[in-house]
Amino acid sequence: MKKYLILCFIFALSLTSVNAQDKDSDHVCKDACCAVSTFAPQKGDFTAAMVFGRGAYLNGGLVVPNSYPSTVDGTSPYDNTVSANSNSITNMIGAEGRYYVGNRFALTLSGGAIMRNTPAVLAIPGVPNSSVPAYAAVDSSEEIDVTATIGGQWLFKTKNDRLFPYLGFALPFDYARQSLYDPTITVDNLGNVTITDLGARHADITAFGVQAVAGVDYYIAKDVFLGFDIKPVSYTYAVSVKTPGPGLMNLESENNTVSFFAQFSFKLGFKF
Repeated sequence: MKKYLILCFIFALSLTSVNAQDKDSDHVCKDACCAVSTFAPQKGDFTAAMVFGRGAYLNGGLVVPNSYPSTVDGTSPYDNTVSANSNSITNMIGAEGRYYVGNRFALTLSGGAIMRNTPAVLAIPGVPNSSVPAYAAVDSSEEIDVTATIGGQWLFKTKNDRLFPYLGFALPFDYARQSLYDPTITVDNLGNVTITDLGARHADITAFGVQAVAGVDYYIAKDVFLGFDIKPVSYTYAVSVKTPGPGLMNLESENNTVSFFAQFSFKLGFKF
C-alpha cells in the first residue's frame, strides 16, 4: 500500500511539474524542474561583469595651454576609445551591470570616474648666507575623467541552454578636464616682478554618442558566464574648450567619430 502511495505522489508531482512548464513558456521557474531556467536570466535578475578591452575614458587631445602662450594649442579632441590597434583582452576597463526588467530585456549601466586634485602652495624665499633654504612653489593641478553609459539589451534563446545572444543599444557620455596653475612669482636683481599665472588654465572635453551593441553570453556555471560583444555601429560627438587664463578668449574645437565593428570587449560576469 505504501508503494502505491509513493507512486501516486510521484505521478502527481510530475503532472504538476509538466503543467507548470506548459504555463510558463519563458521558463520562469528557478528549481530543478526546469533545466533551462538554471542558466537563463529571468525578470528581476541582476548581472555584474568585469569588462576587458580598450580603455573606456575619452580624453584624447586634452591639452592644457602653456603659461604665457604665444599660441593656444589647437589640438582637437578625438575618440581614443576607438582605435585600429592596441586592443587587449587582458586590460580591465571597468564593470557593467544589467537588470532584467523582463525575461528578455535588460537595462544596462557601466562607467567610472577618476579625480585628482593638488592645491597650490606659494614659494617661500630663503635667507642668503644662512641655513634657511628657499621653498619652491607647488603647482596646482586638477584632473577629472568620467565615463557613463546607459542602454538596453534584448536577449535571445537558442537550442543551447547555456548560450544567449543579445542585441541592444548604448548611450555613452564622457567628460574630461585638466587644470593647471603655477603660483611662482620671481623677482630679478632689478626688482622686476614676474607672475607666472594670474589664474588657472583649463582644458575640457565633453562627448556623447549612440552605439549599437551585439554580443553573446555563455554560462559556464549556473550563475557565472563569459561574454563577448561588439559595436557594429558607433557615433561619438566631442567638443573641447581651452581656457589660457582668466579673462581670455576660449578656443573651441569639435570632432565627430563614426566606427564600424571597431570596438570589442570581453566579459566575465556573475548572475544574482
